[in-house]
Amino acid sequence: MFEQSIVKEGKTEIIVPDSSLKEKVPPRDPAFFNPLGALKRDLLVAVVAGYAVNLGSKIAYGDPLAGVGAGSIRVCNEVDYVKRVYLNDLNPDALGLAKASAKLNGVYHRCSFSRYEANDFLSKHSGPHKRLDCIELDPFGSPAPFLESAVQACKIKGMVSATATDGAVLCGVHPEVCFRKYGSNSLNTEYCHEIAVRIIYAALAFAAMRLDLGISPVFAHTTKHYTKVNVVINAKPVPTSKEIGYISHCFSCGARTVDKIVIERCKECKKKTRYAGPLWIGELFNKQIVEKSLKFAPNKGSKQLLEGALSEITSPKTYFVIDRMCDGLGIPPPPLSRIIGILQRKGFIAVRTILNPRALRTNAAGTKLREILKSA
Repeated sequence: MFEQSIVKEGKTEIIVPDSSLKEKVPPRDPAFFNPLGALKRDLLVAVVAGYAVNLGSKIAYGDPLAGVGAGSIRVCNEVDYVKRVYLNDLNPDALGLAKASAKLNGVYHRCSFSRYEANDFLSKHSGPHKRLDCIELDPFGSPAPFLESAVQACKIKGMVSATATDGAVLCGVHPEVCFRKYGSNSLNTEYCHEIAVRIIYAALAFAAMRLDLGISPVFAHTTKHYTKVNVVINAKPVPTSKEIGYISHCFSCGARTVDKIVIERCKECKKKTRYAGPLWIGELFNKQIVEKSLKFAPNKGSKQLLEGALSEITSPKTYFVIDRMCDGLGIPPPPLSRIIGILQRKGFIAVRTILNPRALRTNAAGTKLREILKSA
């Protein structure tokens, strides 16, 4: 038997392998637990709670790749609107720890445990009266192999959450792999993390549309470790189909265009562009659900991200990283707040983005932004 420790996150105590806490890269054996995922789980609790309140009823929650149950047990223990949690994992050691954590937190009676391959688990919940209100996909690497099964197993108006840890693929380092996995071309730009979010949204949209369904984004965030999105499943593929398009980027001047079609020539300098997509070109956040989620944010970090999402809901698509622009200009980067203030006084939209702490969204052209940076 391996050594174990108890970790407290939020209001929940989680039993994990000692090795997860002692080694720099948490090992997959005997069971995987990543301490750096605490913020992701904080936001999971808040968004699931906000979604359930918005839905107006208690929900059934499924985790086909539950591992030690860190996220699922927290949801079961900390979200009053969850009536039952289904935890599934092929690893018996992981399931054993999940069961122990459920007992420790007094929620074992509201949990069901199973050992199936993830898609097999989802197929068992894809029939009438068996579907789940909320499904969490948190695999090693890409969630792509599970997206369609998750949509099938989710109720109409249910929520699917998908996490990807293949950041290099989604951010344009391996575009051919991205096309193979997600059906989209990725692009290595300063706003590549937004492209990653939009590619996963699109992958979920295509999975839904193949089933004559649609999606609505709820919330997304990204760190250097992962990209995570949440969507609600809709009964019709329209207007989802109208929110798929491309981002055309000019690597000569940095201009970018978001459109239903690829724009082959830059509108500012007329040079040839490169594109990312097909991807989601609609809004990234749902104001109603994010506002409700904010009330359940368990700590300052999760609260700040949800508040930030609210501030940028209707802001321009894609963002500018000020540090990178200043490097290109050979000048020291000024405080982001100063640049935002200057842009707003000149009549432009300018807000921070939660997808990059040193970036802003603005409807000012890149050339105008560079002028302001030079004189700031």
